[in-house]
Amino acid sequence: MGLKPYRCGDGSDERCWHAATGGNIALTTALALPALMAVLGVAADYAQFASKRSELQAAADKAALSAAKELSLATSTTTTISSAAKTFAAAVTESDIKTGVDIDSGARTVTVEIREEWTPFFAHFLGADITPIITSATAQLVGEGKVCVLALGPFSEALELDNKAQITANGCGVYANSVDPEAISLKNKSKIKAELTCSAGGVANKGTITPAAMTDCPPLEDPLSGRATPSAGGCQYHDVSINTGTVTLSPGVYCDGLNISGSARVTFKEGTYILRKGALSFGGNAVVDGTHVGFYFDGKDAKMDFQGSSTINLSGPKDGDMAGLLFFASHDNTEEHRISSNNTQELTGTIYLPSGKLRVDPGAKVGESSAYTAIVAQEIEIDQGPELVLNSDYGATDVPAPDGIRSAAQVVLSR
Repeated sequence: MGLKPYRCGDGSDERCWHAATGGNIALTTALALPALMAVLGVAADYAQFASKRSELQAAADKAALSAAKELSLATSTTTTISSAAKTFAAAVTESDIKTGVDIDSGARTVTVEIREEWTPFFAHFLGADITPIITSATAQLVGEGKVCVLALGPFSEALELDNKAQITANGCGVYANSVDPEAISLKNKSKIKAELTCSAGGVANKGTITPAAMTDCPPLEDPLSGRATPSAGGCQYHDVSINTGTVTLSPGVYCDGLNISGSARVTFKEGTYILRKGALSFGGNAVVDGTHVGFYFDGKDAKMDFQGSSTINLSGPKDGDMAGLLFFASHDNTEEHRISSNNTQELTGTIYLPSGKLRVDPGAKVGESSAYTAIVAQEIEIDQGPELVLNSDYGATDVPAPDGIRSAAQVVLSR
């Protein structure tokens, strides 16, 4: 008996159904493939667009900051500012770009717009509006450029306030160069009140900052890095300790410590005092005065340590190597320098500890009677409830504010 011929007529046979369905799927896939490829192509275009836009935004940010720094120079012109922006933009991107620069001298801002005529491969066929790519950034000079506090260190909590500590910076700024997310740290109801509070990194704020702090600020250069150290010979005084009576001290090299305590009343004559291998220590109920005096901490083992109820009234030199520097530590000095006296009334001048730490921790105001006080240190810690008062009335004293303290314009992105 021969085989019956197979025919797909009525569709009742399952083999006929699979054959028909497979053909439909193949046909559908073939018809949908161009659309699918277009979707994938547009997605690739958008990914490239996002990457290019990010690159151009970074270029605009950097160009605006560079141009605003040029704006801060007394010799700048609109031509030099615009040229600085365009040169910087071209240097940080490989794209073929056009750069526009808008300068508002009154508002002290520079706006940079970068434009790239980019043609996507797929998206333009679908009418997608993603070209040209345009980004912009505005940088601004803020504050009067007076520096009250500059924490130079690159680490977390370069400037730390704890336990109701306060910094009151009158007419001047507070800065931290660290890019750490907690470069400036306030804990337990601490406060900063300043013309400007600016962190190159972030701010961990469990207190109050008035006005609100700015973050991602360009780091400030150490304004005192070029200062010459005072010349020093051999030791002239060894292990000096005074705890009673009225005494006048002369400038010179003090080795193995200079301790003033008890009920002593000590006046420092005008000049430079060099501390080597020991502490400049004030304590008890001692009274310490000095006009136009500078203290240089020479080497790793020298430091200041102010304790108890000692009354302190000091102003820095008006000329010479130490002009404007009340306290100055050598670059190899990594000591913790401490102000714990609850009667530190006047510290007129600059405290410069380029590699050291300053800790201020009495439960009282510090420096309120000073015409001006500036602090530049690797690390600064204010603790246990003091209020560090930092004035900037440079005209009220003949102690000069060093260059970079008096004027150090800060540039920030304001977009």
